[in-house]
Amino acid sequence: MASRCRRPSIHSRCFRHPLPSAPLERPRLHARTPPPTRGEHTPLPILLPEIVTANQSIAIVRALPPDAHQPPRVTRPRFLVQAQARRAHQPVRYASGATGTTSASVSPTLSGTGPLHDAEGTSAVASSTQKASSYARTGSDHRGAAAPAPPTSTSAPDAEGRLTELRRALERRRIKALSPYKAEAWERLLRVHNLLTRYLPSGFRNGFDAGIPSIERTHTPDNGPSLYTYSHAYLEIVEKEFNSQRYIGPLSKAEVESVIGPFQTSPLSLVPKPGKPNTFRAVHNFSFPRASSAGFHSVNYCIDSNLFPCTWGTFATICTTVWNLPPDSQASIRDVAEAYRTIPIKPDQWPGLVVRLRDDDSFAINTNNNFGLTSAGGVYGSVGDGGADIFRAEGMGPLSKWVDDHIFFRILRVHLDDYNNRRSKWRRAIAANGGRLQDRSRFWYRGETMSSGLPMEFDEDASFPIRDLSTNSPRSPLDAAYTYSSADIDALSHTLGIPWEASKTVEFGFSVQYLGLVWDLQERTVSVPQAKKEKYLQAISEWYTRTTHTLEDVRKLYGKLLHTSLIIPAGRAYLTRLETMLANFRGCIFTPHHPPAGTDADLKWWIDTLTHPSLSRRIPGPRILIDHQAYSDASSGIGIGITIGNRWRAWRLIPGWHGDGRDIGWAEAVGFEFLVRTLLTVSQEGDEFKVFGDNRGVVEGWWKGRSRNKPTNTVFKRIHGLLSDYGCNVHTRYVPSEYNPADDPSRGKYYAHSLLLPAIPTPLDLSPFILDFDSPLHTHEIDDRKRGHSPTPLPKSTHESPTLEERRTRERQIELWGETFFRDSTDW
Repeated sequence: MASRCRRPSIHSRCFRHPLPSAPLERPRLHARTPPPTRGEHTPLPILLPEIVTANQSIAIVRALPPDAHQPPRVTRPRFLVQAQARRAHQPVRYASGATGTTSASVSPTLSGTGPLHDAEGTSAVASSTQKASSYARTGSDHRGAAAPAPPTSTSAPDAEGRLTELRRALERRRIKALSPYKAEAWERLLRVHNLLTRYLPSGFRNGFDAGIPSIERTHTPDNGPSLYTYSHAYLEIVEKEFNSQRYIGPLSKAEVESVIGPFQTSPLSLVPKPGKPNTFRAVHNFSFPRASSAGFHSVNYCIDSNLFPCTWGTFATICTTVWNLPPDSQASIRDVAEAYRTIPIKPDQWPGLVVRLRDDDSFAINTNNNFGLTSAGGVYGSVGDGGADIFRAEGMGPLSKWVDDHIFFRILRVHLDDYNNRRSKWRRAIAANGGRLQDRSRFWYRGETMSSGLPMEFDEDASFPIRDLSTNSPRSPLDAAYTYSSADIDALSHTLGIPWEASKTVEFGFSVQYLGLVWDLQERTVSVPQAKKEKYLQAISEWYTRTTHTLEDVRKLYGKLLHTSLIIPAGRAYLTRLETMLANFRGCIFTPHHPPAGTDADLKWWIDTLTHPSLSRRIPGPRILIDHQAYSDASSGIGIGITIGNRWRAWRLIPGWHGDGRDIGWAEAVGFEFLVRTLLTVSQEGDEFKVFGDNRGVVEGWWKGRSRNKPTNTVFKRIHGLLSDYGCNVHTRYVPSEYNPADDPSRGKYYAHSLLLPAIPTPLDLSPFILDFDSPLHTHEIDDRKRGHSPTPLPKSTHESPTLEERRTRERQIELWGETFFRDSTDW
């Protein structure tokens, strides 16, 4: 495991709760306050946890958090937390009853591995000092039990019995993991469809590997203050976790160590859900601590996400799918309820998932996958991939998923044969290109190369044909016209135990929202919904309320605008200042920073863009690119040249042009701009054409739509504006210098004037630095000649490394920031 250690990722998430004492009568989280003694002030609520027992089984122990009005405790930050003395609680005043009431807490544990069992055969999920029948007495008869004197010590036999029962409960959980998925059905269907070599359903029984390292010493850092700020939300979230039986406890630090050994908690905070008032998300910071001075590493420190790959239904993948759908196809959206939490984790990794609760010396053993783990997406993703392949093998699809969001497409039965023939073609191309490929933590499948130079991207190997399932069950005439319906999805989901969130289901239609974008399958367009535009404009307004910003502030705004750039590619050129700001946080991630100069101008462009009535684009796909044989080049000693076919034009660089960030890359970008301006004079709206150049910084920078060099990026912004005005698009291609016909005119070796291309106007921003090749000498040129300096073509730079490697490394880091935001956030 040590060999896998790395620095923590830039992102993380976070989760906390109390300790057991005396029994109560109902399985609800609340606090009771004994009546005040005359002459005394009303005391603060006393915590009275409850123990609900199950017949022949260990009890579920739930702690009752303090009242919502209790003020937060002031504590000093701790890295190595020492166990605190266990707090004595007020004993039960009386307990008796005339009525035996079956406890709601003894319902069978959902495991997903087979049929449910009754209470006698159900293993409980926590610890107790006693065993009892499956009901608890309620009533007001004081004869049942007089109030005992407050205990002053703990019975050793009771403590030992408690730990024994806890060990038994944990052992039962180790044998039978907690999950809604039905392991037998998964195993059977994976075997039938020859998928067992790729997916192992044994994790549903014994837990999945999340890569959590072995914990050698106990560390329990403080939780965030939001647990007190949003006390009601905290109570609801923790109660839900105990009711779902994913939390075992509450337990003291000593008890946890006794049953699972040393453990480590990760700070828990509550974060308001955007656009959902009074709702909160529990966030565990599994990347705490970041500072090496803390004396211990975070849980995420030694988890390599590349070891937990899965498929992601990316923008490019969905574009490929939608572009190739037959006419009148439809889509439906399904969302898995609490997706990460449905996945059990291997017992030997539970010590890294323990949750520190809000009360002193109170913890819960968490046994399921948790958002915030570096591996969490991949751990769930492997299950999601297996489920998606089972759906495909059963004849449903095509379909894709982004984490827990699934999009199902269906086609008309009349197109079935033709579409399956196309899938066969894709399958052969994917196999020829290496089958399943891995790019860091993503699996993907490479199809044919499109005319744009980009490959078709798939998240499946297209090995399963779509089937006609229209006779599987009675259905409406509309559903009967398609290969399958929602009823087919529901039936297979029930068999597998997939828990869809009903409130988020979108039935089949011609337009759906997925990845935060609206996909119109009939018009083949994708757009930003109005609600998103308003949300992003509000985010910019909030940005202006502060002069300095934290790393989280920058990441959130950057992620939103980067998402919009999928629809407005020009937006990438207006994000470079925020990208620079992201990079500036290295080494001081908690210190607010001032934005770089020019950020306000970029955000002004975004405001103008987001206020446009409609932000949409044609779904990218295979298109015919016009090849004009168009080339550009620049020579730092002479000037700029372009050629289109056998025609040419050139410009001179005025002495002094080199400065203020302008370098040969800038000159090459200007040549690219002049080439595009010339081509647009003979283009029609909707044309897409390719151009060639020998400067990788310009060629590859345009693939991303922006440049790290500020003057070059300004050139890119002008090109974006030109293409938008004409409704055209351009694709860059690299060509070695020796094969670039524009090299000669850039060096002053001019061809016949009869082959000159028409002159184009020079932008005012460039006029101080560039002249047409046949213009009269500039004053600076005359002065140079007087000093004996004549224009001399300088040799092409061959310094590709390490400069090129450093540039590519930085570009990759920027891409990772964007991917991280998309993967770990629903706040697009």
